[in-house]
Order: sequence, then C-alpha cells, then structure tokens
Amino acid sequence: MSKNSKEAVYKMHIDCGRSGELEGVFVAKKSHIKILIDSEMEVYFGEVLGKHSEVYGKIEKKEIKMVSDNEDVVKVIRTHELESGYNPFEYSVVNQQRDDFIDLTVGEICEILDTEK
Repeated sequence: MSKNSKEAVYKMHIDCGRSGELEGVFVAKKSHIKILIDSEMEVYFGEVLGKHSEVYGKIEKKEIKMVSDNEDVVKVIRTHELESGYNPFEYSVVNQQRDDFIDLTVGEICEILDTEK
C-alpha cells in the first residue's frame, strides 16, 4: 500500500456565511483527499442548512485538515464509530467530468480515479 493511499482521520469545516457551517470528522484515504481537492469536484450537500439552502461547491485545502494518520487512531475512530457530521465522500457531485460518474458519490468517483492512476 502506498503512503498516499493510507487512511487518516480528517476534520472538515466549511463556512457558508450567514446560512451556517458544515463540520465533520471522518476517515478517508489520503489519495482521495488529494483527488477531491485537485479535481475541483463540486460536492452537492443538498438542503442541509435549511429549506432552499442548496449547499454545494468545491472543497478547498484550507477546509479539510488531517487530524492523524496514526493507524491506532484510525482504528479507534472506526471501531467506536466516532465519525460525525458531514463527510463529503458520501455526497454526489454537481459537475461530473464523465458520463460514467453520474449518480455516483464523491467517494465512488475518487475510488475510480485512484485505481486509474
């Protein structure tokens, strides 16, 4: 397993102005975080901040911070189901670059792009 495909714990914080904020703590592959940011996918969170809120957009590097890539920490988070809040990998993409990406989640698209490298 390459160092970049190793999993880590991440914390996401997106400021949506007066509408509110999206926060989440989740486990993801380092390579998937890189793909998410570099590909400029627009993640569609839906109406998560209230009716007609339509929250979507590119995730910027400053909005996701790696908390730890220690295998024991990742294991504790997974084992005790400590992931919380919003995980961008569970949502769809607004600006799919390919027809075979339609109806896939960000996580599924990152997995495909990661294996095509």
